[in-house]
Amino acid sequence: MGKKKNEIWSAVALLLATLSIWAVVRQAKNYSFENFKEFFSKSDPFWVAMAILCMIAFILFEGLALLGVLKAFGYKRSVNKGIVYSAADIYFSAITPSATGGQPACAYYMMADGVPAAVSAVALLLNLVMYTASIMMIGIIAIILRPSIFINFTPFSKFLIVLGYVIQGTLITLIILLIKREDWVHAIGVFLIRILDKIKIVRNTEKVQKKLDRITNEYRDCAEMIDGHRGMLVKCFIFNFLQRALQICVSVMLFFAGGGALSGGISIWVTHAFSVIGSNSIPIPGAMGVIDYLLLDGMKDLMDEQSAITLELASRGISFYVCVLTCIVIVIIGHFAIKRRTISLQSEDDE
Repeated sequence: MGKKKNEIWSAVALLLATLSIWAVVRQAKNYSFENFKEFFSKSDPFWVAMAILCMIAFILFEGLALLGVLKAFGYKRSVNKGIVYSAADIYFSAITPSATGGQPACAYYMMADGVPAAVSAVALLLNLVMYTASIMMIGIIAIILRPSIFINFTPFSKFLIVLGYVIQGTLITLIILLIKREDWVHAIGVFLIRILDKIKIVRNTEKVQKKLDRITNEYRDCAEMIDGHRGMLVKCFIFNFLQRALQICVSVMLFFAGGGALSGGISIWVTHAFSVIGSNSIPIPGAMGVIDYLLLDGMKDLMDEQSAITLELASRGISFYVCVLTCIVIVIIGHFAIKRRTISLQSEDDE
């Protein structure tokens, strides 16, 4: 999986995390980490525990979605293995631009557990479809619940959020076309490659053509394999929706932990939902910096500046940073388990 490359991206992600936290704290001149510590010392332990449970559920539900797809194709795996698949996807997605490292890492652990490459690819493609669909559904729910919150964002934030809707909408449309009519998408792709070649934007057209052929073939295989598995698709969507919705609920639980009124929970959830949509418009590892900016901008009309900064730091601290650290531990344990199993099989063969 490119150990050196992963180390470089981990270092980049750490730098971005440091800069993001520094930028958030700098929003208020008198803010210090004493304010942050005071927040947790005075918080209701029940709601803090609920926030942590929401973070754990975020990891668990992706694993359950992947396990549901694998089971439909005849490859039943344990919940523990599903959690490893999920943790690998979340961790490597968090440290690579546009989450490009998540799926290859997840596929590696699936194949190490005896899942064929084709089945792993289809499971990950379906999970991508349902992830995108769930994000769009959350965005639609946010608009229905509190359209006024979108209006209160600054013009730049609104631009990012609208761009996020457009990108997610385009992506889900393209994926559905690839699954339903991959011949159309392939023909359009070939046409665009020829145009880009003529205007000298794409030079190695043969390489691009092969990549297009590979992608369309993968989606054709996916369409054939999912035929007759509508129940599995519904279940996969539900798990993905719950995963994303509960991650957003971390900020709501912490709002309650700090003494926020129950009636304000929906506004916090909607603000975080819009921030998630907007952060998907820029391919930065873990959306670091972008989602922090959007969350602070959205919360400015819901509470005072210091409370907004504290809630943003606490929310991102649990929903992202603690989550990623938890995933690192899970991936390391899963990796050693695979190594141990491989050594054990080799010993049996030698005997």
